[in-house]
Parts: sequence; C-alpha cells; structure tokens
Amino acid sequence: MAYEDGGHHDEQHCIEDRAGVVSHGRSPTLSPDIEWRVLESFPSGGLYRGRQVVIDRFFPAVKAHFAAYETRPETFMADGDTVIATGRYRVQGRSGIAADVDFAHVWTVRDGVIVAFRQIADTAALNAVLS
Repeated sequence: MAYEDGGHHDEQHCIEDRAGVVSHGRSPTLSPDIEWRVLESFPSGGLYRGRQVVIDRFFPAVKAHFAAYETRPETFMADGDTVIATGRYRVQGRSGIAADVDFAHVWTVRDGVIVAFRQIADTAALNAVLS
C-alpha cells in the first residue's frame, strides 16, 4: 500500500486499519446512521442508510452476484475528515470471467467513526464480468 500524508493521520488510519474489515461488512466503527452511497450502475447499487442495513442488505446482495469478490485498497489520501482510498476490486463472475477493476472510495470520518461512504468505480467492467 502507498500512503500520502495529508496531515490527518487519525482519519486516514481509521480507514487504513479498517478497510479490509469494512469491505467484508464487519466494522463496529461504522456509524449506526452511516450514509452508504454506491453507484446505481454497480450491482445492488444505490443509497443505504444505517450500519445494519449496510451489513445485512448491501454486502450480502453484492456478494451474491459474484463467485469471488475482493476489495484491495492500494493508496490512501486524507484531508480533514475525508479519506480517499483507491484500489482494485478483484472479482470473478459465476460464469468464470474474472477482472481487476479500479475504484475510489470516499470516506467521511468523525471522532473515529465512519459516517459516510461514497463509491466510484468502473461499473461497465464489473458488469461485463456478470454478463
């Protein structure tokens, strides 16, 4: 992983330390009122509100589309309460087609708690794996 120092170590480390856990839907640091925004063109995309909704509905719905799905953050940048992680989704469709797909995740962290998430990704490449 590469790191860029934006001078906001606490927020950045909050995401770095939890990126893998959050991507599997198991983070106690997600705010109970988190706003989780995923591109509409992403499988099971849309707006999800609340930690339990994200954990119970979003993650299982996304993973149901793929035979394999892994989030691999590579670079983190922080500014104020915003942390941006860039990386790649490593996915495989049920047909066996696999791909590495670029993403950017924008996190908002307040007092060590993740209060918002926004995803940007190459959804055309992701959806091609599902065809």
